[in-house]
Amino acid sequence: MNEASATLAVRPRPTPGESTSGFLIRVASANGFRSARQLFTSLRMRKQPAFEELCERLRLSDFERSSLFGPLPRHWGLDEVPLGLRINDFNLTCLRWCPVCLKEGHFIQGRWTMKMVCICTQHSIWLQDTCPKCRRETRWSCGNQRHCECGAILATANIEPASEAVRAITRQLCGDGEPQTTNNLEDLSPSNLHRLARFLGLFPSEVRPAHPGQIAYTHRMSTAKALVTGIAELFESWPSGLHIVMAAMQASAPTSPSVRRTFAPLYRVLYEELSDPCFQFVRDGFESYLREHWWGLVCKRNKLMQRQTIDAHPRHSIRETATAAGVRPSLVRHLVQAEMVFATTSILPSGRTASTLHRSDIARIQELTNGAVSIEQAAKLLALSERRLRNLIADGVITPLISRYTNRHAGAWLIPASEVCRLFLRADRPLAEDGITVHDVLKYWRLRSTESVGLVKAVIGQQLHTQGDDHSPVPLGKVLLDRAEALQWLASRRAAETEELSVDQAAKALGLKQQVAYDLVRLGLLASTPRALLGRRITASDLRHFQTTYVSLADYARTAGRSPRSMLMGLAATPVCGPAVDGSRQYFFRKVDLPFQEHVADCHERVDDSMGNEETGSCGLARVTDRAGTPRGLARPLAKKAS
Repeated sequence: MNEASATLAVRPRPTPGESTSGFLIRVASANGFRSARQLFTSLRMRKQPAFEELCERLRLSDFERSSLFGPLPRHWGLDEVPLGLRINDFNLTCLRWCPVCLKEGHFIQGRWTMKMVCICTQHSIWLQDTCPKCRRETRWSCGNQRHCECGAILATANIEPASEAVRAITRQLCGDGEPQTTNNLEDLSPSNLHRLARFLGLFPSEVRPAHPGQIAYTHRMSTAKALVTGIAELFESWPSGLHIVMAAMQASAPTSPSVRRTFAPLYRVLYEELSDPCFQFVRDGFESYLREHWWGLVCKRNKLMQRQTIDAHPRHSIRETATAAGVRPSLVRHLVQAEMVFATTSILPSGRTASTLHRSDIARIQELTNGAVSIEQAAKLLALSERRLRNLIADGVITPLISRYTNRHAGAWLIPASEVCRLFLRADRPLAEDGITVHDVLKYWRLRSTESVGLVKAVIGQQLHTQGDDHSPVPLGKVLLDRAEALQWLASRRAAETEELSVDQAAKALGLKQQVAYDLVRLGLLASTPRALLGRRITASDLRHFQTTYVSLADYARTAGRSPRSMLMGLAATPVCGPAVDGSRQYFFRKVDLPFQEHVADCHERVDDSMGNEETGSCGLARVTDRAGTPRGLARPLAKKAS
């Protein structure tokens, strides 16, 4: 027998699914070689590859050769890889094993040599790659599949159960052809699934990869276990697993309207690294999250996405929303500022703001603006002046879509049609002889702003009855009221209310200059109440409290018959305000700090006269003119009763 046909003394037979590298170690050990490399060196014939020569010496059949799984070590020359995988997908550095399989007498399975296979699918436990005694990684070069170099038995390693999700993923990685999931992974080949695990496996973890796909030390169980666990978690409940990852990325990323920046590097992985058609279902899950949860725009800039995804995205810019609703963009901005339409607004790092609205808001905007009118148009429709409408808006009787009171940047008013229609009223009494329209009452009766608003509220609330021949609705300004009833309502209201004066009127009542009165209000010495559209208002009780508490240096000096300068030099009391105290124009003292004399009775009289004088602008039904058709003889008794 020549050397080419020589056989080995011991010819072990391979078991189905056994690792090719593990079989070489077993052959070498059975024939007295220390390692598979020494067996390789012993094959002297170089006219054919070393593994072909070994198969001839072992007299392996084609079926026995095909039962081996996995690549040969690189120095053996052949690089045939099963399942369409790459040589880098296999672990030719560290030995992995299942403790239960080794205990049952089985050999190293070929599927255990794949880097992404981390569990034994038969026993659903994690594989081991470190010695249970010395804790060192077990190398293929050790020449023994059952014992570590330190002599420890590998079958005594700890047993760690794995989840069913990891087991299902592993069976697909091994190409068993028994899909256990319903998340489109069963349509992937083992090579594509290995690639998917490399790129997406670490995204569910807290520390996401900066360079996905370029993962170091995947031959180690710790790294490969994290990848397989992550991909199983990601696809266990598809696509909610991916959506959870994207929500966390969006929350932690800086605010940006760019999808690519917000979801980097996941965006690059899905649309560049995994751009093959077989991974389209993953991109579909990514885009479904954008449709539901992405606040920004998906536009033509995202050209890598499907065209239908861009067209179906529900978020639009303010300009696009305005175009679709048929209104001006400024109107949409005002509606957003008035919180009548909700928009998602974010402040960008540059300081600019980016706002988007949902597609469903278009119908809402159309509903709000359909028939809406400006304040000029509303005044004509309601037969009222624009000033009266502004008073009604300020008091909340009319709720506009856009108001310059609530939005200083609003260029115009906009009142919805529903608010205008609400102020078209029906008559609840037959027409009488002595009637007067609301327009004439507001125009000729010299009502204060609060009284005009109160009159409108009384008419709307049916406290004042309306008159008419038919029951067709008429605008508020043309509503007819009973003159005597309206006068009685006004007199009762004025009798019940406390008279209020402006700061200028209070200054006249106190005999002070306007600047001095404003200083007293600013310092809080003269109490006042802010009123919408009216400014600061002062009641008679506020005036009397001020007079009984404080006195000016000029009045006090006049009572004593001395000049204010000499009186100030001789007083031990400290003024509460004055030029040398706080820069105000006059000195004032508390009366309790001075030897006070009765000297301000005339001031009280001036205040009382001012509060009840019919000729002042603050009070007086006597100012009801004859143009409204009201006899002065009827107005004066009511005015006296009101005062």
